[in-house]
Amino acid sequence: MLVLGEQLITDEVAAVYELIKNSYDADATQVKIRLEQVTDPSKGRIEIKDNGSGMSLKTLLTGWLELATSQKARGPDEPPRLSPKRNRVYLGEKGIGRLAVHKLGNRTEIITRLEGSAQESRMVIDWTEFEDDQRFLESIPISWEERLPQVFVKGSEDGFESGTLIIVLNLRPWTRDKMVKLSRGIDAIISPLFGLKDFEPQLIINDREAPEESKKNVFDYLDSVPYKFEATIDATGKASYVYTFRRLDFPELNRTVSRTKDIRHPDDFPKNRKPVCGPVRFRLFSWELLRGEKKELFGDTAIYDEVVRPNTGVKVFRDGFRVLPYGDRDNDWLGMDKRRIAESFEERVSRSVVIGLVDISAKSNPHLIDKSDREGLIDNEAFTDFRALILSALAEFEADRLIDRRKLKDLQGRSLASRSRFVANMTKLNDILERERSSLKPEVRFEITRLVTESKAIFENSLSEAESPLLVAASIGLTYMIPTHEARRNIQESMKILRNLIQAQPDSEVAPQLKSSISLLRQAQEVVGGIADIMQVGTTTKEFQLKKPVDDAMALMKYKMGRTGVQYTIEDRKPEAAFGTEKQIVIALVNIIDNSVYWLGKKDFKERQLKIIIDEYHNRPTIVVSDNGPGIDDDIDVITMPFFTRKPNGMGLGLFICDRIAKQHKGELRLMNKGDVPGLLPGASLGILFPETK
Repeated sequence: MLVLGEQLITDEVAAVYELIKNSYDADATQVKIRLEQVTDPSKGRIEIKDNGSGMSLKTLLTGWLELATSQKARGPDEPPRLSPKRNRVYLGEKGIGRLAVHKLGNRTEIITRLEGSAQESRMVIDWTEFEDDQRFLESIPISWEERLPQVFVKGSEDGFESGTLIIVLNLRPWTRDKMVKLSRGIDAIISPLFGLKDFEPQLIINDREAPEESKKNVFDYLDSVPYKFEATIDATGKASYVYTFRRLDFPELNRTVSRTKDIRHPDDFPKNRKPVCGPVRFRLFSWELLRGEKKELFGDTAIYDEVVRPNTGVKVFRDGFRVLPYGDRDNDWLGMDKRRIAESFEERVSRSVVIGLVDISAKSNPHLIDKSDREGLIDNEAFTDFRALILSALAEFEADRLIDRRKLKDLQGRSLASRSRFVANMTKLNDILERERSSLKPEVRFEITRLVTESKAIFENSLSEAESPLLVAASIGLTYMIPTHEARRNIQESMKILRNLIQAQPDSEVAPQLKSSISLLRQAQEVVGGIADIMQVGTTTKEFQLKKPVDDAMALMKYKMGRTGVQYTIEDRKPEAAFGTEKQIVIALVNIIDNSVYWLGKKDFKERQLKIIIDEYHNRPTIVVSDNGPGIDDDIDVITMPFFTRKPNGMGLGLFICDRIAKQHKGELRLMNKGDVPGLLPGASLGILFPETK
């Protein structure tokens, strides 16, 4: 008994929370939590009193005293049960939340009056009696009585004529920090946006260390935050969301985006699998942690420190009631801080700059079930899908936020885009020269113009030379991340061993399996060999036929497409040529094809199609990678920004690299539309356009 009480309830705050849930399940509209002198265990007292339906003596003795028995329990495939009076979905179903009273103190007194009963029942439990591990539970004395009402009477101060009062004595010691935590926890127990009807918990603290009572609601201070996001995700994984960006000081940047799209990601929902969890509502508020912005957004840095900061993170509510511990300061259940460090500081948001609310319903999410220890939900397939959908929605928010964040940084002078600043400064210098040309001597004007032109050329050439090997290294690292020379050698050694085994035992039963293994290794050898060739790329440029990099890229990707069911075709309509570094084009194509393969995971296995077209667009040689996936909603300037991605675990560098490679070839990366090139598939079509042929 003592072990159950100690280990199933995390702390005193969680214990009070469990008892509040019991009051809600009992159809109470009010529950009063009173802490009296709790920092002094000898005088301390905790009272939790509600005006619910109460319990009969029979329920108290045969229900409350028997562990893991509950009228609220249901089978795994049954719908949630409802309370008899207010039709509330029961929050507790395990029949062990009652052990929370032991977490608070060693002596418990329960007084309860069933609605409509002429009597009330009183029971006293001394938990120290359970410390003797030589005694059986039935031998431990528990005193009880049935009496005329003394607590739940008509005309009482609080007006409660039925309900339950729990009094806890011989308390475990409390601190001021624990009282602050309880106060904040009760303030956040009910979803502030979707709420509960007809239920109000009230905390009263009478102690010399009691914290100052705060009437400040964090949502009173969130109207001014710049980034807001609200999404409804249905049972099929389709999200309808609205993203809003607002800055009073930069009204020209303000915008609202509304979208409806399938946010299931192929890695989480292979073969177009539907989520096991039900519909979800998700709301997010976010801001920047910059000097001066705390005061500007929240009115006072003290408000941020005392009200906003303690509530950061993403909390989960079921039927309007908080599900612990999601969103606590020490609970990063979405891994937000970790993914920001591992993937991108610029795009990913940390818990410190968001307040998020996730609302679910037990009726539509019956497979999201509490753990017995009250530490969140059981980690089953429904929870895995639930978490994946929230991360997908978060990735949508982060992608839109990055667009506005970049624009805001440019206007605030915080952008690190040295190329843009250099070009802008050179433009201003040319304007000054043009304005002052009449006052300058011709030879001085000529010399300044020569220096400016030469400086621009040197700057661009230096960037290009530095960027070329970095693009290759970054792309190889992103796409494969393998030490090719070692892998190549190991593959060759493995093939040699297998061939020797076949020669030694040609008639063996395992010979067919050994031959299959050699075939697989030969495929791996082709892929690794292709990567090794790309890694040897230099700065040599020459004219090449566009079909050659297409064939090389497909040789690298064909096995992955085969595994994922992607059917592909190559249409070489015009034998076009271009001038540049052929293997860099292979890198760009591999990245684009890899993106298509990923997003084609949203299609049924037999419906995945990809087409590579070699043609011309406005007299420009063009390679187009076209698929029948979900398509691309964003503009080309957006998807080629470094670190921009709508993949929950993406790095956002692939298309940035492709764009830089296209520009190095004096071309461009372009989103192709229907009619630009004949025969495009209905999903995403990305083209690499080369300079016009003479």
